[in-house]
Amino acid sequence: MNLLDLNDCYGSHAAPLVLDDNPNIHHARSSTPNIWENPSVTGIHRLPPHSRSVASMAEDYCRYKQQCREGMSIRPCVCLDSSALESRVSNDDHDVTSSTGWRFRLFCNPCSIPLDYILPKAREKELVFCENKVSIPHNWTMMPCHRRPVSDVVSNANTNSDSSSDIPKCGCQISDPPRYTNVRMPFSTLYPHVPIDNPSGVYRLEFSLNACQWTNNSSNDCSSGTTFDQRVILHFGAVESCFFVYLNARFVGMGKDSRLPSEFDVTAFLKCNCCRCTDEAVGSSNMDNGKGKNGDNDLSTTNNILTVIVLKWSDGSFLEQQDHWRGMGGIHRSVFLYSIPREAYIEDVFCRATIAKANEEISQGKTYPLKWKGLIRVDARIGRGPNTRVEGRDIYYNENIKCLRSARSDNTEVEYRMLFQLYDRNDVAIFDKPLDVTDPEATCLTEVNLRSNLISFAANVPGNIMAWSDEAPNLYRLEATLVRVVKQDEIESFHSIDTFHTKIGFRSIEITNRQLLINGEPVLIKGVNRHDHSPTRGKAVSRDEIRSDLILMKEHNFNAIRTAHYPNDPYLCDLADELGMYVVDEANIECHGHYDMVCRENTFAAAMLDRVQRMVVRDQNHPCIIGFSLGNEAGFAMNHTMLYGWIKGYDDSRFVQYEGANRPKWGQLPHVYDRKDSVLGTDVICPMYATIDEMIEWADVTAPQLNEQRPLILCEYAHAMGNSSGSLYDYWQVIKSRHGLQGGFIWDWIDQGVLERDDNGKFWFAYGGDYGDIPHDANFNINGMIGPDRQPHPAMIEFKKIAQPVDFELERRGGEAIIRVSNRRYFTTLDDLKATWTLKADGFLCDKGTFNLFGVPPQTNSEQRIDLSKVITLPNDVEVHLDIKAISIDDDSEVAFDQLMVQKGGSTSSIRSRIYHACKHIARKTDGNPNIELNRTNEGLSFSANDYELQVSHTAVELTYSSKIDGTIMDGLRVNLFRAGTDNDGVKQFGVQLRDPSKPLGKWLSMGLDFLGFEAIEVSSRHVNVPVLDNDLVEYPTAVTKARIVGLPGRKIYTGIAIAENVTQSQPVFLGDLEQSVTMLRDGSLFIDVKVKLKESIADLPRVGVELSIPVRLDETCFFANGPHENYPDRQFSAHAGVYEETVPETLDCYVVPQEQGSRTGLRWLFVSEKQSHRGPEALKKATVTPSDSLEKVLENKTGFLIVPCDKDLLFHVSRYSDAEIFAARHVNELTPSSTKSLYVRLDAAQRGLGTGSCGPQTLPKYHVNGGSYRIAFWLKPVGSSQRRGTQ
Repeated sequence: MNLLDLNDCYGSHAAPLVLDDNPNIHHARSSTPNIWENPSVTGIHRLPPHSRSVASMAEDYCRYKQQCREGMSIRPCVCLDSSALESRVSNDDHDVTSSTGWRFRLFCNPCSIPLDYILPKAREKELVFCENKVSIPHNWTMMPCHRRPVSDVVSNANTNSDSSSDIPKCGCQISDPPRYTNVRMPFSTLYPHVPIDNPSGVYRLEFSLNACQWTNNSSNDCSSGTTFDQRVILHFGAVESCFFVYLNARFVGMGKDSRLPSEFDVTAFLKCNCCRCTDEAVGSSNMDNGKGKNGDNDLSTTNNILTVIVLKWSDGSFLEQQDHWRGMGGIHRSVFLYSIPREAYIEDVFCRATIAKANEEISQGKTYPLKWKGLIRVDARIGRGPNTRVEGRDIYYNENIKCLRSARSDNTEVEYRMLFQLYDRNDVAIFDKPLDVTDPEATCLTEVNLRSNLISFAANVPGNIMAWSDEAPNLYRLEATLVRVVKQDEIESFHSIDTFHTKIGFRSIEITNRQLLINGEPVLIKGVNRHDHSPTRGKAVSRDEIRSDLILMKEHNFNAIRTAHYPNDPYLCDLADELGMYVVDEANIECHGHYDMVCRENTFAAAMLDRVQRMVVRDQNHPCIIGFSLGNEAGFAMNHTMLYGWIKGYDDSRFVQYEGANRPKWGQLPHVYDRKDSVLGTDVICPMYATIDEMIEWADVTAPQLNEQRPLILCEYAHAMGNSSGSLYDYWQVIKSRHGLQGGFIWDWIDQGVLERDDNGKFWFAYGGDYGDIPHDANFNINGMIGPDRQPHPAMIEFKKIAQPVDFELERRGGEAIIRVSNRRYFTTLDDLKATWTLKADGFLCDKGTFNLFGVPPQTNSEQRIDLSKVITLPNDVEVHLDIKAISIDDDSEVAFDQLMVQKGGSTSSIRSRIYHACKHIARKTDGNPNIELNRTNEGLSFSANDYELQVSHTAVELTYSSKIDGTIMDGLRVNLFRAGTDNDGVKQFGVQLRDPSKPLGKWLSMGLDFLGFEAIEVSSRHVNVPVLDNDLVEYPTAVTKARIVGLPGRKIYTGIAIAENVTQSQPVFLGDLEQSVTMLRDGSLFIDVKVKLKESIADLPRVGVELSIPVRLDETCFFANGPHENYPDRQFSAHAGVYEETVPETLDCYVVPQEQGSRTGLRWLFVSEKQSHRGPEALKKATVTPSDSLEKVLENKTGFLIVPCDKDLLFHVSRYSDAEIFAARHVNELTPSSTKSLYVRLDAAQRGLGTGSCGPQTLPKYHVNGGSYRIAFWLKPVGSSQRRGTQ
């Protein structure tokens, strides 16, 4: 029997009835389709959508509950979330209480759910529930007892044991872990049918409703239902994916769409704690079924039993094929009960607040922010109960008709009206009196149309208003009041029935001449795609997490969000209104695995329209919503043009976008910009992952040829998977320089990892396949700008710099610096900011100051002067930078930052000279010891000087460098051509990418770059002129090693790394030639010169460099390079030259999947040293690097060594793990520092850029590393104990 048939079998809606036992109650009839497999049925008994914020109603009622009971017209609304219920257990004053809270049981499919689970309390003692606490909202797939892999359950079943130690205790004994797929469905059944094994959860809540007191019904008269004059609505914020609601053993309704609210009128189903309800409940227990008051189906209690049956899969799942965790299952947004007036209520209010023009009188002087003239357009609807019959007219035509209804008591005619008032941010009324569309004296009203319960009008707002934008999110409050009109002696008086209030913002949106104009300005869209995700709660995202997201976005200069690919939690829109973020609201429609099929199915048309309508209505009053999206990757056909037409007919104040409208009619093939019917689906050209060249061609050639009026705004670009987001700067150079290109939305915001902890207590994040889910797409959902723990990735800093609202430029005039300040904002000045500056010589602070940024209008420039007299006294070969920050006056938070070159400085030889003198000062040691011993043995060459020894092998390209006092300093110097592939190089868990020509990682493995060998090794000694001071050349004995470099494919075994498991051992691959020279100087320091000549035919390598192995005790680093964060050739715009210090991290937790990370460009020098705790009692002084330190201070009382390159273009990285170790790990917890005995210092002459090739354009050719000649030359200078010994 179908769930829909429940009431048909067991009685009408009149009163709760006892249900007979029927174990097949959730079975479908063979003659009718299952409701969950019928896309034509989108809901049953579900109420129409509205824009009222139910969460805000609950907050208002909680705040003003006592006043409400004394007559304030605030709708009573309470939350049924677990945390809210728990807080009420011991408080009798609450409206809803529950002693048990929500209980849960998971079944393998809906047909296996016994009828007992919807029966009253007497049966509950026999029911089995999950023994783990259920906290609503939640996803059951995130519960530890259900998150375990399916294999665990199978193993447990085979042992016939319920006490397996690796299975969490749970009465359900069913596993349904999270599963992740990108394009493909998690199952192969063709729509609309879903698997028979369809995990289904039963949620059961027993609660007591003090409804008579709640609704201010002092007479305790429940004869008209639960309450005298109120209806009670049950609100579900979102449930995945299809759910059925039962209250007190009666079917209430059903809903689909996992990301939007569903509401049901439960007035006739509820029982409340009043004498009449109690008496009726006792009487109903003595029905003629032979079961008395204490029988099995005892209904004497006035507690309510709410049962919600949730199905994991439904026909709606074919419209929800987004790139995220699939089928998470559960009530993942809040549940509320609220009341509305029975006789009449405000069903909805839709307000479009627009700006007409800037007030000419105030704007003549260009005072910012500008004052505008405002206009509101309002559509409102007066609702009534579903069973309230109204005597109407036989025609409604060309006239304004009042809302008249018959009173219940005496059938007299009652008039209802709506009054409207607007309040500013200080809650001061703007209109002299509330707007009444029937008032002939309301001269500000225009376009008035009144059709009984439908009200529509426009009103000019008196005075001046402040526009809403991302820079100045000025909000107003619109309040609508429904009144009953009472006439006495021709004098009207109003009795308030209901109120509706919403925040609005005045702004205009227009598309013309290939520009999106917001308030008349072509604002650049600096956006990001955002999924709802919590690492511990799945789709049940908390308000704190949402607020954290938006604050992080604002801090990093994002100004727009695309809700990918479904309407996000409604709280996001509230915050976006408040903080100032543009939002493109996207419908919960994606059919990626059936790309061009579902959009052509008539049976899905109603479901698609239902999702769009309910999204638009829910969010219609939010000023942050500047556009609606028809969904994502779902083809483009007549169903979409229907959706576009409905939105434009309902709300023409916003744009509509849909990427698929510019794809071919069939297939997800390259974009077709001349598709003529695309105007029926999108108001903007919004491709995904367009290349920079494609964007240039569109702007320069295609758009002008087509006379295209729509702008191009990328709906997705810069795929941020792992260590990614290369060429962000290159993208934005093009966007800012070409008309018609107006920004885009990075994919995406957060890594969708699930927090786990291993047996050793180490935390890690799971992704596809970690729960035994098949099929899966591994870590392809780990592609965010922030980690699952909401820690920003380094790419966030790059974007912050690119998108900053202030830029600084330098012009040097003698002893002054002329700073040009450019305000990149569109609506506001820089008066809320101030500037701080620091002058740095060779990375160290030498001067600082501040200046104000007052009076710089939008899109204009100003000049400031800074005294550079201290620079004049510096030598010409000193590198001097001016760092400028724009910070908030309110909280000193950084908004913008620039580094300006004041003096380029000299060559690297001059840097070496200054460092050499600094080292001499620290060591008190001259370079005058002539004793350098050279010995030849069977093993190789041996050099010694000043208690240091260098061993160079004859048989292998190996060397060892040590001190008699400190022991080993360097144990190995190796050529390095491999990196632990980034996800853009190739997703290492995608075996099919081994031979994918667009993913170079497979090629690198097949060339054996991860395991190099050397052939034809020749080792000799010679005297070489080595540059030590300035340009002086001194001749020293040198070990020279020559060899052929070969790759040895398949020699390394990477268990569990799919792309590497298919690499077979093959013959060595010749790569190039090596010439390595190592010279020992008289003070024991080394000059190392490595020359690598690679075959010219080799293209697109990961890197060319060397790797040094050093003792693990040397884990403190201080360096003069570009930083402080990691940076790469195509992601270094935000990296500034400076002296920074860092402890080598114990764990590689920057990215969920271990991969290449931590490199920095522009190395001038690197100092590695021991921590203070590693040194003896003679070195207790703690040395720290501050902006005012000198190099001497850095080296003082430290033990370690300096690396000074001969070229500023070297990249470097110090890590506790080898590239092979990093590449072999799937999760960060698999890397254990205790297993490493060395640190690895990597110095690169070149390293490949990052690109975005995991999904989108690969690394640009100018950032490739190809065959040719490379040189890595550097001076390695010991500092510390051995040096001090030499002074004794």
